[in-house]
Amino acid sequence: MHTIYSDIQAALQKGERVAIATVVKTAGAAPCGVGSKLLIRADSSLVGSLAGPVTDARIATEGLNALTEGRSYLWQIHLDADQGEAVGSCGATLQIFFEILRPEPRLIIAGAGYVAQSLARLATQLGFRVIVVDERRDLADPKSFTSNVQLLFGSIPETIHNLKADESSWIVIVTRGHQLDKESLQAALASHATYIGMIGSPGKVKRIFKELSEAGIPTERLAQVHAPIGLDLGAETPDEIALSIAAEIVMLRHQASGAPLYTRHALLADK
Repeated sequence: MHTIYSDIQAALQKGERVAIATVVKTAGAAPCGVGSKLLIRADSSLVGSLAGPVTDARIATEGLNALTEGRSYLWQIHLDADQGEAVGSCGATLQIFFEILRPEPRLIIAGAGYVAQSLARLATQLGFRVIVVDERRDLADPKSFTSNVQLLFGSIPETIHNLKADESSWIVIVTRGHQLDKESLQAALASHATYIGMIGSPGKVKRIFKELSEAGIPTERLAQVHAPIGLDLGAETPDEIALSIAAEIVMLRHQASGAPLYTRHALLADK
Protein backbone atom coordinates (compact mmCIF):
# COMPACT_ATOMS: atom_id res chain seq x y z
CA MET A 1 0.00 0.00 0.00
CA HIS A 2 1.43 3.36 -1.07
CA THR A 3 1.69 5.96 1.69
CA ILE A 4 3.27 9.38 2.10
CA TYR A 5 6.11 7.63 3.93
CA SER A 6 7.07 5.89 0.68
CA ASP A 7 7.42 9.30 -0.99
CA ILE A 8 9.46 10.64 1.93
CA GLN A 9 11.83 7.66 1.74
CA ALA A 10 12.14 7.98 -2.04
CA ALA A 11 12.98 11.69 -1.79
CA LEU A 12 15.65 11.10 0.85
CA GLN A 13 17.19 8.30 -1.20
CA LYS A 14 17.50 10.76 -4.09
CA GLY A 15 19.39 13.15 -1.83
CA GLU A 16 16.53 15.64 -1.46
CA ARG A 17 15.78 17.71 1.63
CA VAL A 18 12.06 17.81 2.38
CA ALA A 19 9.68 19.49 4.80
CA ILE A 20 6.90 17.50 6.47
CA ALA A 21 3.90 19.52 7.63
CA THR A 22 2.08 17.62 10.39
CA VAL A 23 -1.16 18.81 11.99
CA VAL A 24 -0.64 18.68 15.77
CA LYS A 25 -3.74 20.57 16.93
CA THR A 26 -7.05 21.69 15.43
CA ALA A 27 -9.80 24.09 16.44
CA GLY A 28 -13.16 24.65 14.80
CA ALA A 29 -14.42 22.84 11.73
CA ALA A 30 -11.05 21.50 10.61
CA PRO A 31 -11.00 19.58 7.32
CA CYS A 32 -8.30 17.18 8.56
CA GLY A 33 -7.39 15.45 11.78
CA VAL A 34 -4.41 15.58 14.09
CA GLY A 35 -1.55 13.62 12.56
CA SER A 36 -2.42 14.49 8.95
CA LYS A 37 0.71 15.12 6.88
CA LEU A 38 1.79 17.03 3.78
CA LEU A 39 5.14 16.46 2.06
CA ILE A 40 6.75 19.60 0.63
CA ARG A 41 9.68 19.30 -1.76
CA ALA A 42 12.21 22.00 -2.58
CA ASP A 43 10.73 22.34 -6.09
CA SER A 44 7.36 23.28 -4.48
CA SER A 45 5.70 20.00 -5.44
CA LEU A 46 3.44 18.42 -2.81
CA VAL A 47 2.35 14.96 -1.79
CA GLY A 48 -0.87 14.75 0.19
CA SER A 49 -3.38 17.42 1.20
CA LEU A 50 -4.44 19.00 4.48
CA ALA A 51 -7.34 21.15 3.34
CA GLY A 52 -7.56 22.18 -0.28
CA PRO A 53 -5.53 23.91 -3.00
CA VAL A 54 -5.65 27.40 -1.48
CA THR A 55 -4.73 26.36 2.06
CA ASP A 56 -2.23 23.75 0.89
CA ALA A 57 -0.50 26.44 -1.18
CA ARG A 58 -0.19 28.69 1.90
CA ILE A 59 1.17 25.80 3.95
CA ALA A 60 3.61 24.91 1.16
CA THR A 61 4.92 28.48 1.07
CA GLU A 62 5.65 28.31 4.79
CA GLY A 63 7.18 24.86 4.34
CA LEU A 64 9.57 26.22 1.71
CA ASN A 65 10.54 28.92 4.20
CA ALA A 66 11.31 26.20 6.76
CA LEU A 67 13.44 24.41 4.15
CA THR A 68 15.33 27.61 3.37
CA GLU A 69 15.99 28.28 7.06
CA GLY A 70 16.81 24.63 7.64
CA ARG A 71 14.92 24.42 10.91
CA SER A 72 11.79 22.81 12.35
CA TYR A 73 9.10 24.84 14.12
CA LEU A 74 5.39 25.21 14.98
CA TRP A 75 3.15 27.41 12.85
CA GLN A 76 -0.54 28.27 12.92
CA ILE A 77 -2.94 28.94 10.06
CA HIS A 78 -6.57 30.03 10.06
CA LEU A 79 -8.94 28.64 7.44
CA ASP A 80 -11.55 31.13 6.37
CA ALA A 81 -14.94 29.52 5.79
CA ASP A 82 -15.48 31.83 2.80
CA GLN A 83 -12.69 30.01 0.97
CA GLY A 84 -14.63 26.78 1.28
CA GLU A 85 -11.78 24.84 2.89
CA ALA A 86 -13.21 24.64 6.40
CA VAL A 87 -15.93 22.10 7.09
CA GLY A 88 -18.28 24.52 8.84
CA SER A 89 -19.27 28.18 8.60
CA CYS A 90 -17.09 29.30 11.52
CA GLY A 91 -13.77 28.43 9.89
CA ALA A 92 -10.99 26.51 11.55
CA THR A 93 -7.45 26.80 12.87
CA LEU A 94 -4.64 24.32 12.28
CA GLN A 95 -1.47 24.19 14.33
CA ILE A 96 1.22 22.66 12.14
CA PHE A 97 4.68 21.35 12.94
CA PHE A 98 7.17 21.72 10.11
CA GLU A 99 9.89 19.10 10.32
CA ILE A 100 12.95 19.25 8.04
CA LEU A 101 14.30 15.89 6.94
CA ARG A 102 17.74 15.65 5.40
CA PRO A 103 19.20 12.71 3.48
CA GLU A 104 22.01 10.78 5.11
CA PRO A 105 25.24 12.49 4.03
CA ARG A 106 27.27 10.49 1.54
CA LEU A 107 31.06 10.54 1.37
CA ILE A 108 32.46 9.45 -1.98
CA ILE A 109 36.16 8.60 -1.74
CA ALA A 110 37.95 8.40 -5.08
CA GLY A 111 40.83 5.99 -4.56
CA ALA A 112 41.21 3.04 -2.20
CA GLY A 113 44.77 3.49 -0.91
CA TYR A 114 45.92 3.80 2.68
CA VAL A 115 44.59 7.34 3.18
CA ALA A 116 41.21 6.27 1.78
CA GLN A 117 41.13 3.26 4.09
CA SER A 118 41.87 5.39 7.16
CA LEU A 119 39.37 8.06 6.12
CA ALA A 120 36.65 5.47 5.51
CA ARG A 121 37.12 4.12 9.05
CA LEU A 122 36.76 7.63 10.50
CA ALA A 123 33.88 8.75 8.31
CA THR A 124 31.66 5.79 9.15
CA GLN A 125 31.87 6.93 12.78
CA LEU A 126 30.85 10.48 11.80
CA GLY A 127 27.47 9.63 10.33
CA PHE A 128 28.47 9.31 6.68
CA ARG A 129 27.43 6.64 4.22
CA VAL A 130 30.82 5.88 2.69
CA ILE A 131 31.40 4.84 -0.92
CA VAL A 132 34.94 4.03 -2.07
CA VAL A 133 35.66 3.98 -5.81
CA ASP A 134 38.75 2.49 -7.48
CA GLU A 135 39.80 0.69 -10.63
CA ARG A 136 42.24 -1.59 -8.80
CA ARG A 137 40.59 -4.65 -7.27
CA ASP A 138 43.88 -5.73 -5.72
CA LEU A 139 44.01 -2.54 -3.63
CA ALA A 140 40.30 -2.10 -2.97
CA ASP A 141 40.23 -5.24 -0.87
CA PRO A 142 36.99 -5.62 1.12
CA LYS A 143 39.13 -6.86 4.02
CA SER A 144 40.67 -3.38 4.25
CA PHE A 145 37.27 -1.76 4.82
CA THR A 146 34.45 -2.29 7.29
CA SER A 147 31.29 -4.01 6.08
CA ASN A 148 29.31 -0.75 6.03
CA VAL A 149 31.61 0.77 3.38
CA GLN A 150 30.37 0.32 -0.19
CA LEU A 151 33.10 -0.56 -2.68
CA LEU A 152 32.66 0.22 -6.37
CA PHE A 153 35.06 -0.95 -9.07
CA GLY A 154 35.62 0.67 -12.45
CA SER A 155 36.62 3.99 -13.99
CA ILE A 156 36.77 6.55 -11.18
CA PRO A 157 35.71 9.61 -13.24
CA GLU A 158 32.88 7.65 -14.86
CA THR A 159 31.69 6.27 -11.52
CA ILE A 160 31.73 9.75 -9.94
CA HIS A 161 29.57 10.93 -12.83
CA ASN A 162 27.17 7.99 -12.46
CA LEU A 163 26.78 8.53 -8.70
CA LYS A 164 25.19 11.95 -9.43
CA ALA A 165 26.57 13.66 -6.33
CA ASP A 166 24.08 16.12 -4.86
CA GLU A 167 23.98 18.59 -1.97
CA SER A 168 24.14 15.73 0.53
CA SER A 169 27.31 14.36 -1.08
CA TRP A 170 30.94 15.04 -0.18
CA ILE A 171 33.76 14.00 -2.53
CA VAL A 172 37.37 13.31 -1.52
CA ILE A 173 39.89 12.61 -4.28
CA VAL A 174 42.92 10.56 -3.21
CA THR A 175 43.83 8.58 -6.32
CA ARG A 176 47.19 7.23 -7.45
CA GLY A 177 48.39 9.97 -9.79
CA HIS A 178 48.21 13.39 -11.40
CA GLN A 179 46.16 12.48 -14.49
CA LEU A 180 43.59 10.44 -12.61
CA ASP A 181 43.26 13.15 -9.95
CA LYS A 182 42.61 15.69 -12.70
CA GLU A 183 40.01 13.54 -14.46
CA SER A 184 38.33 12.71 -11.15
CA LEU A 185 38.25 16.36 -10.15
CA GLN A 186 36.77 17.33 -13.51
CA ALA A 187 33.98 14.78 -12.99
CA ALA A 188 33.40 16.00 -9.43
CA LEU A 189 33.18 19.63 -10.56
CA ALA A 190 30.35 18.68 -12.91
CA SER A 191 28.30 17.54 -9.90
CA HIS A 192 26.37 19.37 -7.18
CA ALA A 193 28.47 17.99 -4.32
CA THR A 194 28.58 20.13 -1.19
CA TYR A 195 32.31 19.55 -0.78
CA ILE A 196 35.08 18.58 -3.17
CA GLY A 197 38.57 18.02 -1.82
CA MET A 198 41.72 16.73 -3.51
CA ILE A 199 44.99 15.55 -2.03
CA GLY A 200 48.32 16.76 -3.42
CA SER A 201 51.19 19.16 -3.04
CA PRO A 202 50.59 22.85 -3.82
CA GLY A 203 52.61 22.40 -7.01
CA LYS A 204 50.49 19.48 -8.23
CA VAL A 205 47.24 21.22 -7.35
CA LYS A 206 48.35 24.36 -9.16
CA ARG A 207 49.19 22.38 -12.31
CA ILE A 208 45.84 20.59 -12.28
CA PHE A 209 43.97 23.86 -11.74
CA LYS A 210 45.85 25.40 -14.68
CA GLU A 211 45.00 22.48 -16.96
CA LEU A 212 41.32 22.51 -15.97
CA SER A 213 41.16 26.27 -16.38
CA GLU A 214 42.52 25.89 -19.89
CA ALA A 215 39.85 23.24 -20.46
CA GLY A 216 37.19 25.84 -19.74
CA ILE A 217 36.37 25.38 -16.05
CA PRO A 218 35.79 28.84 -14.48
CA THR A 219 38.26 30.07 -11.88
CA GLU A 220 35.36 30.71 -9.49
CA ARG A 221 34.43 27.03 -9.63
CA LEU A 222 38.02 25.87 -9.08
CA ALA A 223 38.24 28.18 -6.07
CA GLN A 224 35.54 26.08 -4.39
CA VAL A 225 37.81 23.01 -4.35
CA HIS A 226 39.55 22.23 -1.06
CA ALA A 227 43.02 21.48 -2.32
CA PRO A 228 45.45 20.72 -0.89
CA ILE A 229 42.86 18.94 1.21
CA GLY A 230 42.57 18.95 5.01
CA LEU A 231 43.49 21.15 7.95
CA ASP A 232 47.08 22.02 8.77
CA LEU A 233 47.88 19.43 11.44
CA GLY A 234 51.40 18.71 10.26
CA ALA A 235 50.05 15.34 9.09
CA GLU A 236 52.53 12.87 7.60
CA THR A 237 51.17 9.31 7.97
CA PRO A 238 48.03 8.05 6.18
CA ASP A 239 46.15 8.03 9.49
CA GLU A 240 47.19 11.61 10.25
CA ILE A 241 46.29 12.80 6.74
CA ALA A 242 42.89 11.09 7.02
CA LEU A 243 42.36 12.81 10.37
CA SER A 244 43.16 16.22 8.86
CA ILE A 245 40.64 15.57 6.06
CA ALA A 246 37.96 14.37 8.47
CA ALA A 247 38.57 17.39 10.71
CA GLU A 248 38.06 19.76 7.78
CA ILE A 249 34.85 18.00 6.79
CA VAL A 250 33.45 18.17 10.33
CA MET A 251 34.43 21.84 10.60
CA LEU A 252 32.64 22.72 7.36
CA ARG A 253 29.65 20.53 8.13
CA HIS A 254 29.03 22.45 11.34
CA GLN A 255 30.15 25.80 9.89
CA ALA A 256 32.78 26.11 12.59
CA SER A 257 36.01 28.11 12.52
CA GLY A 258 38.53 25.37 13.25
CA ALA A 259 40.22 27.68 15.76
CA PRO A 260 41.59 26.17 19.00
CA LEU A 261 38.88 26.29 21.67
CA TYR A 262 41.22 27.74 24.28
CA THR A 263 41.81 30.83 22.12
CA ARG A 264 38.11 31.16 21.40
CA HIS A 265 37.08 31.18 25.05
CA ALA A 266 40.07 33.10 26.46
CA LEU A 267 39.27 31.98 30.01
CA LEU A 268 42.19 33.83 31.61
CA ALA A 269 40.86 37.12 30.24
CA ASP A 270 38.27 37.15 33.05
CA LYS A 271 40.96 37.42 35.70
